[in-house]
Amino acid sequence: MDFIPLSQINTFIYCPRRFYYEYVLGEMRINEHVEEGKIKHNRVDEPMQKRSERGKLMSRRQYVASMQIGVSGYIDLIEEKDDQLYPVEYKKGRTGNWLNDKVQLCLQGMLFEEATGKSIPYGYIYYISSRRRRKIEFNEELRKISLEAVGQARVVAETENIPEPIHDNRCNGCSLQPLCLPYEVAYLQDLDNPPKEIRNRVFSKNSVSLENVFYIDEAGASLKKQGERILVVREGETIRDMPVINVGQLVICGNVSLTTPLMQFLLSENIPVVFLSMYGRYQGMLVPQISKNSLLRVAQHKTANDESLALALAQKFVIGKLTNMRTMLRRRNKNDPLLNTSVERLTKMIEAAKKAQRLDELLGVEGAGTADYFSVLGRLLKSEMGFDFERRSRRPPADPTNSLLSFAYSLLTSDLTSAIQIVGLDPYIGFYHQLKYGRPCLSLDLMEEFRPIIADSVVIGLINHSIIKPEDFTETNGGYFLNDQARKKFYAAYEQRKDELVTHPVFKYKLSYRRAFELQARILAKFLTGEIDEYYPLTIR
Repeated sequence: MDFIPLSQINTFIYCPRRFYYEYVLGEMRINEHVEEGKIKHNRVDEPMQKRSERGKLMSRRQYVASMQIGVSGYIDLIEEKDDQLYPVEYKKGRTGNWLNDKVQLCLQGMLFEEATGKSIPYGYIYYISSRRRRKIEFNEELRKISLEAVGQARVVAETENIPEPIHDNRCNGCSLQPLCLPYEVAYLQDLDNPPKEIRNRVFSKNSVSLENVFYIDEAGASLKKQGERILVVREGETIRDMPVINVGQLVICGNVSLTTPLMQFLLSENIPVVFLSMYGRYQGMLVPQISKNSLLRVAQHKTANDESLALALAQKFVIGKLTNMRTMLRRRNKNDPLLNTSVERLTKMIEAAKKAQRLDELLGVEGAGTADYFSVLGRLLKSEMGFDFERRSRRPPADPTNSLLSFAYSLLTSDLTSAIQIVGLDPYIGFYHQLKYGRPCLSLDLMEEFRPIIADSVVIGLINHSIIKPEDFTETNGGYFLNDQARKKFYAAYEQRKDELVTHPVFKYKLSYRRAFELQARILAKFLTGEIDEYYPLTIR
């Protein structure tokens, strides 16, 4: 039997869902409240020999465990006065009648009783913010409640069903809120009665783990670690210097090397590294430790092997893509009859996708809709800019516009792959794109709804605003590729687009596209685990 940490019993009483995320799934997130608690707890965690103070004998950080009860952990402080031992637990907050704190302290006393054979009738909780300690009597009622809590926590830990979200004031300030999505789950479970907390909500531009992406494409450069900084060195000269604290992800393009100490450091700091070819093609990632959420990946594989469920998801991805393609044409349409015709056809394709009964039928609908969209995409480009576009071509891109689209899709693939791995899903097991060695099928699935509104939008903006010009390309082996300076402009425009706010079509709050990548991956995960009944693509109006 595995011991449940004492601190996790506290968490279970406070929020069973948080307990499930932390103890069962191994999901831990740090925010300012968690950091504050760690800082205030630092002195308590320092080891200390027994010493006397004001007539009390004290010992700090005492480990206790019980096979009978099935829990273990540390007692912050053990005091002895007048031959009576008692535990003291430190908490960062203010004094209050908190059951979770009382149960944690009571269990400490019960475990210490078992270890010493002595009666422990009471203990104290010291609330750091109030600078007061509160005496807690270990009466029969509290002991019974404490043992019941351990049993209930173990039942939750041994089941695959995550507890329902509480979506009340306890969610405010919770570091796991971006993972748990309590208000969003409650909304999707009861669309007629959404919780009021979801209204007027605005997420900051940064995703939990995809903020501050740095692109390194200086040919022949080497990245190395120096203290808490990352240096980009070429020909013995440091050309870039980045504090690690500012780095959320590195994207390496072309002939750039990393030292082993830096790679080890990046892994320890959970900073992913994306590798692109010199022409912008996605090659792979250096990924920190895989998520411990194996139950989610089991659910993903089961769904992928269920034809009806996989088709239902595939329909959502395709509908999201076609809807956003239609929006792109509508937004830029200035009474162009060809664009009007394309919009009408895409509307019919969306309805056809909803009615598709087989995957091959859906593939045909998506293929026809995409071909129709690309047949008029060139009409969105200003003719005086010198760019033409007739059809989509890849490997190699046959013209500058196709080159830009391919580059944008590569960056989008890497971002979606990162978001998927952060959530704990397998990027190679998809539901619409068919399995192929080395193909990140789920990344390609999830990026469908983002292709028009992120990648295509960036490309159109770069061309129409004359940020990138035809002379910024070189022709190599039958394909067109951006030069170094133009790539930097592209990176800047792509990052700027991800930081723009969009209104979510279901939740109606604003969030950045950067944050939306992870949010959509988490909504997908909650569908796979049965928390919600449907996946909702992100579509814009």
